[in-house]
Amino acid sequence: MKEATTTAPDEQEKPAGLLFRNRDYTGWWIGDTFSDFGTALSLVAYPLLVLAVTGSVAGAGVVESAVIIGSLVTMLFGGAYADRFSRRALMITGPIVQAAAVSTVAFAVMTDQVTVGHLAVVGFVQGLANGMTQGAQLAAMRRLVPDEQMSAAWGLYEARVMTIKLAGPAIGGFLFSITRWVPFLFDALSFLGSVIGTLLIRRPLGPDRDEAQSGESVFASIGAGLRFIRGNAYLRFSALWVSMVAACYSGLVLLVIVLVNSRGGSAAVVGAVSSVGAIGGLAGALLSNRIVKLVRGRRLVIAVSWLIAVVALGMGLVPGIWTVGGFLALMMFLNSPLNVVLATYEMEIIPDELMGRVQSAMSVAATSIQWLGPLGAGLLASAFSPMTATITFAGIMTVLAVATHFSGGLRALDKPVTAAAQ
Repeated sequence: MKEATTTAPDEQEKPAGLLFRNRDYTGWWIGDTFSDFGTALSLVAYPLLVLAVTGSVAGAGVVESAVIIGSLVTMLFGGAYADRFSRRALMITGPIVQAAAVSTVAFAVMTDQVTVGHLAVVGFVQGLANGMTQGAQLAAMRRLVPDEQMSAAWGLYEARVMTIKLAGPAIGGFLFSITRWVPFLFDALSFLGSVIGTLLIRRPLGPDRDEAQSGESVFASIGAGLRFIRGNAYLRFSALWVSMVAACYSGLVLLVIVLVNSRGGSAAVVGAVSSVGAIGGLAGALLSNRIVKLVRGRRLVIAVSWLIAVVALGMGLVPGIWTVGGFLALMMFLNSPLNVVLATYEMEIIPDELMGRVQSAMSVAATSIQWLGPLGAGLLASAFSPMTATITFAGIMTVLAVATHFSGGLRALDKPVTAAAQ
């Protein structure tokens, strides 16, 4: 296996200093933030639209699932193409396709021609485009951010996600209440912000001519990425462990809503508790870079695993609604530095020429069983009780925490990157 290095082909050209003094990174970050915010508006508007037009909760679920399925279908292919063809072209084409798809929803709402089938097709197309683009986005980030600033970049990303989660749904719901088509039109226009941000990047995003393997089939490219993961103990562990943690996390987020509702909380209270959780996540994102620098990677993963298990147990046992909100905030706080340390290490050990397909494969692994979390949580809560379901998930997280003590792959977080990558 080819030895991985921490140096991208244009490492010498990367500017030093603060991230936002990096013009290429700043333009890309602003454009991508605008696009993500637009998506957050439509994410809350989609189920509201389905419920308003059809009254079908199942229909709202179909539309949301279509987006996830579309992403899973193309994510591996997108990663392979990101290492074979122009990443810049993929980062421009994907948002344009999504903008065109979402604009048809705005038009359908304006003309009173909304159907669940149309919305599901649009969601599926958006998922396909997102899957094709994601690998290029991650690989481009490697080119734009110096290695010593990578944890700070991921911290900013987590902060952006939490800020949008805090503000996006409320603003999207408000705009929908004024005029139903406005959130979708805004989302369509927001994708153009991502396109502009990409066009403003001056440096090459790759792959370089000596890296593009045009004679290799797409499936062979995907296979090379999977072989790299199989040959690295840390990536093997992360692919499996993160997928199970993500499923538990999704289930616990749903159970918070169920717990609050079962204890007499109104819809407004449920929304307020969710906002408390997002505030905790934002605080964790803002402090994640400092936490990552203070605590070594393996110790951080072990500590956070156990703390999330304890937090989940507390959610199930405490009677107070706002105490549950406090535990949710703590869980989301802990999740941010965990994401930062795992993502930073992956970005450092994966070679630039494999970045797209390896990162895409890792993303597929992380989301492949995520749907089992909410499904299992709902079934357990219905068959027994929300408290029993939450305690069960706490038990699963305990098992995953125990696994961190015995994983040889996780020990790579205590080694120099060059040693762990061999």
